[in-house]
Amino acid sequence: MATKILLPVDGLRNSVSAEDYTLELSQKMPLEVTLLNVFKDKSIKDHGLNASLQESIRESHKEFIEKILSEVEEKFKKANVPVEKAILSGDPGQIICRYAKEKGSDMIVIAASGFSEFQDWFMGSVTNYVLYRCSCPVILVKPYQQSK
Repeated sequence: MATKILLPVDGLRNSVSAEDYTLELSQKMPLEVTLLNVFKDKSIKDHGLNASLQESIRESHKEFIEKILSEVEEKFKKANVPVEKAILSGDPGQIICRYAKEKGSDMIVIAASGFSEFQDWFMGSVTNYVLYRCSCPVILVKPYQQSK
């Protein structure tokens, strides 16, 4: 029986270390992976943009994220890991936790935000929300450190 992994993927590609970790994990045990991106609606709703401009921004984001998700999907397909993709909108932390529960995910693999601990606490990052509020286990993958 395969372990169901929910893997949030962001448009800035901060999630590469989590993607790579999940691929390594797939060599040790059977996995089913769902790639998820959540568009933060509030980021455009609260800026006084007209409806058609908001829709244009949503469409641009969707096209951009579909390209990113397809690239990540290809990596998993090459490793023979079953993979699904989903693009949702709303509050990212809440959506990730709700979606994991609805899909019956066994765990979430998420990348650290890259902020300092103080910035994470002060800013209330998505990663912190997922770590402390989701009901399934969460694996936090720190970014790779490059050698000097």
